[in-house]
Order: sequence, then structure tokens, then C-alpha cells
Amino acid sequence: MKMNLGMAGAALMLCVVLSGCANNRDLIAKTSLATRSDVFTEAVNSDVQAGKAIIDFSFAVKSNSYYLMGTYGKHTAPPYRVILNIDGQATALEAEPILEDKSPVDSKVPESGVGWKYQFNKRFALAPGKHTLTIALPIDDVVVEREVDLRSGTNSVSVQPIYSRRNLRPYKGENFTAGVKSLDIIVK
Repeated sequence: MKMNLGMAGAALMLCVVLSGCANNRDLIAKTSLATRSDVFTEAVNSDVQAGKAIIDFSFAVKSNSYYLMGTYGKHTAPPYRVILNIDGQATALEAEPILEDKSPVDSKVPESGVGWKYQFNKRFALAPGKHTLTIALPIDDVVVEREVDLRSGTNSVSVQPIYSRRNLRPYKGENFTAGVKSLDIIVK
């Protein structure tokens, strides 16, 4: 009888864990869908449009897919994407990664080791004021939402990854090899 209760408890725990992941997948899918198309436009030049708020969006993240027989694999199917949604208008950002080696592995440096560095940069123009900014990383199953107050002129939105913890040496501590746990959004 104890074995059946243990298995039932394990099955219940598995459902809770899976439902947590499914909820993020649903949120990521919701973030990816555009319900509006009139919130922002991509700004291509450095001119600040009168009466508009310009967002200089930047996000750098290090990731790895696999290491097999001397080859470091990168995310290709699906690729590493950032989904950015502002007040219901969504866009997917992609970047070509660069293989980065920050050796030796240091438990105090989350991006130490060999992995793929992705740099996402984009400029947007929209009305100044309060906006809801949602950022999703489908590969890492992370969604972060924050209300931002944008002023007329140039605003910098910088996103910093917060990596998960590894308990095995040499990566003991927060490290990119464990994936992204959350995001820190900094607006200046």
C-alpha cells in the first residue's frame, strides 16, 4: 500500500511540475500572438521623432545546446528567439550566435565556460507613457512582464539574464549551462 501511495504522490508531483511548464508555454504562446498592430514601429535611423518615445532594446544571453565529439551545437530547431510584446503588439527577435569561451570556468562568473552568445538589439518608436512590456524566451520557458513608463526621447531597455543554479562542479552556482531562470529589466 505504501508503494502505491508513493507512486500516486510521485504522479501528482509530476502533474504539478508539468502543469507549471504548460502554463509558461501557454503564456509564451499568448505573448507571441499580436492582438494589436498600432503600438510601435521599428525605428531604423538615429533620429528621435518629435513626440515619440524611442526604445533602444538590448539583451545578451549565453546558452548551449549540446557538446558532442568536439562540436558545440547551437539552437537551430527551434532557434533561440526573444519574443517582445508591448501592449499586445508582438515581434520575434533572432540573432546569429557567436561561440564564446570564457575560461577557466569560475563559479562566481555565470557566463564562464564555452557556449553560444546571442546579442539582440532593436529600436522601436511608440507613444510616451505607461506600457506593459512582456519578454518571453521559449527555449528557456521564461516569461517576464513589467510595466514601464517611457518618456519622450530615447529610452534604454536593457535585459539581463538571471541564470539557474548548477550544483555540479566546475559550474557550481549560477551558470548559463543550467539555462535562464528569470530576467531583470532595466529602463533608463
